[in-house]
Amino acid sequence: METSSHATKFTENKTVSEYREYLSYGKYINNEKICSNELYLVRDARRSALEPSLRKLGVEKLSKDDVERMQSDALEAKIGKWTKYLQITVKLLAGERKICDEVFEGISFNKDQCFTELARTGVAVAKTLLSFGDAVAKSKRSSEKLFVLLDMYEVMHEVRSEVEVIFQDSFCSEMREAALGLMKLLAQTAHEMFVDFEELVEKDTSKTNVHDGTVHPLTIRVINHVKFLFDYQSTLKLLFQEFETGSDTESQLAVVLTKIMQALQNNLDGKSNQYKDPALMSIFLANNIHYMVSSVRRLFRRSPFKLPAAVVHQHRLILAAVEFQEL
Repeated sequence: METSSHATKFTENKTVSEYREYLSYGKYINNEKICSNELYLVRDARRSALEPSLRKLGVEKLSKDDVERMQSDALEAKIGKWTKYLQITVKLLAGERKICDEVFEGISFNKDQCFTELARTGVAVAKTLLSFGDAVAKSKRSSEKLFVLLDMYEVMHEVRSEVEVIFQDSFCSEMREAALGLMKLLAQTAHEMFVDFEELVEKDTSKTNVHDGTVHPLTIRVINHVKFLFDYQSTLKLLFQEFETGSDTESQLAVVLTKIMQALQNNLDGKSNQYKDPALMSIFLANNIHYMVSSVRRLFRRSPFKLPAAVVHQHRLILAAVEFQEL
């Protein structure tokens, strides 16, 4: 490719005005070949500025099978890095998109094609990151994995507006659709896992016997899960908006938790039948329901979400009935 004599001195250390002046030179003399060369030089200079930063990330390509073989701690660590790498990649590409838009403002060259070419490495890194997110979303589900999915959904939602600007043109439409598609997949999978967890609780058949009628380990596990959910209140609000358009998202967490509590209560009713002594059966139910109600009420007390009064009233009646049986 031919270049002008000053091309060898053309580097990434140029200001936007210098890039624009350089491009205007080719446009001014109305030479299509020189114009094309000028375009390539700007592209290559910006690519030289972008690629070293992206290579330093060392993004690793992982499949669904790789994800499923990971222990939960290792997966959480990978997702922590994924979150950081995604944010860095988006910021770098957003910076290059801004420079590209400013350099080519009012100039007839195809700035979108130029950006696509200079950002090729960045797009490859982004594809690898999105591929990992897709693998996590499609891997084997577990109650613990819900929280890493919420972490990933949250960061995808955070970068959504920048992604739409970066990949706004037809040359980048595939990347834009892939990113938005991953966000929807994460939301859908997380939403389905609420139902999965509800069914898991109701169908739990653990044989742990609580001989003295105290709180069952299942009750403790479920309440701990619920406590973690409260750490994701803002993320859950965004998630519910994906599926509950036009409805009150403030009440959705309460609805979800009510279903989980009902599933737990149904399971505990079955477990109470293990007791031969009716009094001990009543003590078991009273202890567990009291633990459930008091724990959830404490959580809602420090939450913007409101616990439906009917739920509290329902469990008070159950607790009162159980206590009456003890008398």
